[in-house]
Amino acid sequence: MGVDPEPDAVGERIRMRRRELGLTLQDLAHRTGFSRSFLSQVEIGRSRPSVSALARIRSALDMTTSMFTADEPDRRVRVVRKDRRKAVAYPGGRHPLELLTPDLQRRFEVTLSHDAPGPWHDAEPPEPAGEVFGFVLEGAYEIEMDAEVHTVRTGDSIHATPRGPYRVRVASDGPARAIWIAIPPAF
Repeated sequence: MGVDPEPDAVGERIRMRRRELGLTLQDLAHRTGFSRSFLSQVEIGRSRPSVSALARIRSALDMTTSMFTADEPDRRVRVVRKDRRKAVAYPGGRHPLELLTPDLQRRFEVTLSHDAPGPWHDAEPPEPAGEVFGFVLEGAYEIEMDAEVHTVRTGDSIHATPRGPYRVRVASDGPARAIWIAIPPAF
């Protein structure tokens, strides 16, 4: 994925919050365990941190999710072009998901997954009492949540309020695709 011509809003908000707290990039690097260089690239929008990396940065800066979801009155309509989608990397080796919403600073996150048959992928709920919704476009998935396995096939949907981590895997012989919505964003 290329770098957007406009500065990344998440990076801008991280930089603003860091400066508001009077911290240097080195201070933030110390708090998060990330390199100063990586954090600089995040702030200017040249690096797309994983969901877990964003959570560590958010925690180090004592940021709430609402600090990422503030409305932008001058950008009320945003079109996300197919060839300009951002990738969201989750821990555990899962193929990155395509972000269908403009960024991770909305009240919800919508992603598109393209998965091949293989092992289980671990997933974290967005927040306590957060919601997850999935709609299977192709193939089938098994979702293990709260010690119960649910199979969803092409055209099926699933809605849940996970009480803790859960697992997902492709349950069909071929690839599977689905649209996933997390409220609030799972970062």
